[in-house]
Amino acid sequence: MDKRRAFGIIAAPILFLAACATAQGGTKVPDWVLSVPSPDASNTWFVGSASDATGDVALASEDATANLVASIMNYMGARITVDSSAEARGTLESYEAAVVQTVRSESTGRLSGFAVKERYVSRDAGKVTVYILASYQTRELEKEKARIAAVFKEIDDAVARPEAAGKAFLSEGRYVDAVRSFLEAAVAATGKDIINGDIKVERNINQARAAIAKLRIERVAAPDSVTAGAAFPAPFVVRVLAGEGDSAPGVVGASVFVTYPRRQASGRAITRTERLLSDERGEVSFLPPPPDLVGKARIAFRLDLDANLDLVDSLPARFDGLKDALVSDLRGRSVDFDYNAVSIARTVPTGLAIIEIGDDGNPLPTNTAQNGVLTALSTERFRVGNAPISPGLLVVYDDAAIIAEARKSYGSSIQRLVYGVVRIESARKDGSSWLATARGDLRCVDLVSGVVLYAADKTSIAVGPDEASSRRSAFAALGKEVFGKDLVSTLP
Repeated sequence: MDKRRAFGIIAAPILFLAACATAQGGTKVPDWVLSVPSPDASNTWFVGSASDATGDVALASEDATANLVASIMNYMGARITVDSSAEARGTLESYEAAVVQTVRSESTGRLSGFAVKERYVSRDAGKVTVYILASYQTRELEKEKARIAAVFKEIDDAVARPEAAGKAFLSEGRYVDAVRSFLEAAVAATGKDIINGDIKVERNINQARAAIAKLRIERVAAPDSVTAGAAFPAPFVVRVLAGEGDSAPGVVGASVFVTYPRRQASGRAITRTERLLSDERGEVSFLPPPPDLVGKARIAFRLDLDANLDLVDSLPARFDGLKDALVSDLRGRSVDFDYNAVSIARTVPTGLAIIEIGDDGNPLPTNTAQNGVLTALSTERFRVGNAPISPGLLVVYDDAAIIAEARKSYGSSIQRLVYGVVRIESARKDGSSWLATARGDLRCVDLVSGVVLYAADKTSIAVGPDEASSRRSAFAALGKEVFGKDLVSTLP
């Protein structure tokens, strides 16, 4: 072992001096060499010492300084290990360097309250021993000790505090808050200076998933029957619960997403989503707008835990398996209501005004497409008939003028008007046959409210032995098989 690091050698001189309190030459040995002074009202005292067998005072002084610093650091109680964070290591090393420089220069400005008070050199048979006495104001010493301890504890607290908060929330039944806290702890555990970080990440993710599993949404009530275009007779109601069993308490103020179907002005079906909060019983009640789609539909309620997804996203890729399971859990607390919106369209007097446009852009005298729509609706027992509208209005799609003319011409005899324009988009010879493509833009409007109930742009392809027959077949198919069937299945 290097003698410059063998601080234990000071034991022999101290024992020797304890037996003989006078050094060579009759010089009295200071009391502080024999025994480290006890703390007084203001200061805590430290003594460092070391010997050099060759009599080199400089080497002995260097080792005595190191011994003094070691005694101060031992008082601090902090230890650098392979698991210590870079911040903690840097803090402790910086402090140690400041102590060393203060001792070497005997300065009092580097560390508040710390000063070298006295040095003593003892020689015996060629060996030299150096002693250094230093005082440290107890108040400043304890302040530094607390500062260093806080740095060593700070990194672990980044994980421990939110994890402890999560457990406290669990004990209070606050599962939503617990999920957030556990995920914050998991993210903190991914820091580079966290001891056993991956273990802590997995532990906190599993605790978050366990908390999510305690949350559930149950169906409470739903309307018995629904009519398309009419108001729902009752709201859809769910309850958000925390815990297991029928006695589990409701979660107050839980955020819940409600998704329901709607029809765009173009006629395309879409879904809309609203965010609601549970009441004092944990219940969420939702009354959708009157259904504007016919047939089977679904309303979905999902517990909103999406605010946690930002934390999940910040977890490193090596946790992708856990992240996928976690996302599935976060988005998986939901219930659905299926219902069937029955159409009243069959009972509503409806008029048809569909014109066919020739290649020159002018109206044709034929009504093939309109007759196809009429046949399809009549077969399904719709109250439908022809209700001609000025071709000039139909060609330019002057909706307001079309509605006004229909109201003026037919009064209350019809309540709905199906109108539009169809044309041949292309006709070409294909071998011995002709292939024609018809395209149309059709709408259905409620003449009482002016609301567009249906709007679609569709095409149909038909084959005929000659061009004229292929065009007629394309118009007929577009009216009966395409628009007719679509109106039957979608008109509210």
